[in-house]
Amino acid sequence: MTNLAEAKAALRRDFPGWSIITTNRERWWATRNPDRDPMTNRLMDHHVTAVDADSAEDLRQQLDEVTR
Repeated sequence: MTNLAEAKAALRRDFPGWSIITTNRERWWATRNPDRDPMTNRLMDHHVTAVDADSAEDLRQQLDEVTR
């Protein structure tokens, strides 16, 4: 990826439902809302809702792992 906007766009495209955030300290974050149980509408706490990394590539790897 040649620039920040392209890297963010690719991550957002490949991982729908996740918000991709970068900080001024060059950290990458991905967050999503927790899932709800369709029968009770209660939050299900067994899903990862946030990951962080040092680069777009590292974030992609982590997202690959938690979305399998």
